[in-house]
Amino acid sequence: MRDLFKKKWVWGVILGIVLVVLVMVNLKGLNRTQSVKVDEVTEGKIIEQIYTNGRLEPIKSVEMFTPVGGVVQTLKVKEGDTVAEGQPLLTLKMDSVKDQLEKEKINLELTEADRLAAKKQHFAKFKQQVTEDPEQTVEELDLTSYDLRIRSSQLTITSLEQQLNNSTVYATASGIVTQVSVKEGQLMAEGSPFVTLADLSSFKVKANLTELDAGKVTMGMKAVVTGESISGTYHGEVTYLSPTAVLNDVTSKDASVEMEVTLTDKAAELRPGYNVAIEMEIPDKPRILVPIEAVKYEGEEAYVFKIEEDKAVKSIVKIGKEGDEQVEITAGVAKGDRVVVGGADQLRDGDKVKVE
Repeated sequence: MRDLFKKKWVWGVILGIVLVVLVMVNLKGLNRTQSVKVDEVTEGKIIEQIYTNGRLEPIKSVEMFTPVGGVVQTLKVKEGDTVAEGQPLLTLKMDSVKDQLEKEKINLELTEADRLAAKKQHFAKFKQQVTEDPEQTVEELDLTSYDLRIRSSQLTITSLEQQLNNSTVYATASGIVTQVSVKEGQLMAEGSPFVTLADLSSFKVKANLTELDAGKVTMGMKAVVTGESISGTYHGEVTYLSPTAVLNDVTSKDASVEMEVTLTDKAAELRPGYNVAIEMEIPDKPRILVPIEAVKYEGEEAYVFKIEEDKAVKSIVKIGKEGDEQVEITAGVAKGDRVVVGGADQLRDGDKVKVE
C-alpha cells in the first residue's frame, strides 16, 4: 500500500513539473520576438513575354516571269547583282518563232494573190457576160473567205512579232538578284519564273506562333529581333496575323498561326534568309503586387503576414495573375502595406516581430 502511494506521488511530481514547463514555454512564446524580412506592397505590371523564331525576308520582292516561251540564249545576271529598272536580264533563242513568222508572211502573200486572182477572174467573166447579153444580171463576187484568211494571218504575224520583241526580258523594278532559277540552254515555257529581285533596304520577319501565343498577340505589338548571325538588336512591330491556323504537319495535332514583323531599323548586316529570334512583351494593366515568397497557403486558402506596428497579422488574400517574381493580390492587402517575405514559416498570428 505504501509502495502504491509512493508511485502515485512520484507521478504527481512529474506531471507537475511538465505542467510548469509547458506554462513557462507558453509564457515565453507570448513574449517572443521573431526576426523577419519584409517588403512593401506595390502597384505595377506583370511582364509576360512571347518568344518565337522566324526568318528574315525583304519587304519588297519582285519575281520576274518570261512573257514568251523559248530557249535561254543569254543569262545576263547572277545572284547578288544589283539591277536597275529597265536593265536586260535574259534573252531567249526563238528560231522556231522566226520560222513560223516567215511561213505566216508567205501564207499572207499567197492569200492576197488568190484574192486578187479571184477578182480578176470575176471581172473577166463580167465583161464576157455584158458583151453577150447586156441585160443579164451578174452575181456579186464574195471575197469574205479571202478577207478572213488575210485577217487571221495579219493577227498571227502581229502576235509572232510581239513574241520576237519579247525575246529580251527587262527588269520591271530595281533591286538585288536574290534568286536565279534558270540556266543558259534551258527551255522555258511562257510565264515561267526565272529571277527574283529584292529591295534589301527594308526587312520583315516571317514566323509562326503557337495557338496559345497567337491569342495574346495583336496587330501593332512591338517586337525585338535578334539572331546568332547578326550583332545588333532590331525593333519592329506586328504587321500581319493570319486569320487561320494550320497544322505544322499531317501527323501533328498542334496548329500554328503565321505572323509577320516589319523592322523599323535598317542595317547592312541584315540578309534575307537569316534565322532570327523574336521577343514580344504583352501589354498589362496596373496591379497590386507582392513578392511570390510572401504568399503562404493553408489548404486552398492563401494568406500573407502584414506588419502592423510591431506584430505580424495574418491576412487572407485572393490571388490574381502570377508572374515569375511577383503575384497579383486582388483582395486582402493595399498598396504601401508591409508584408513578411522571410521568416514567415515560424510565425503565428499576432507574433511580435523585429524587422531585419
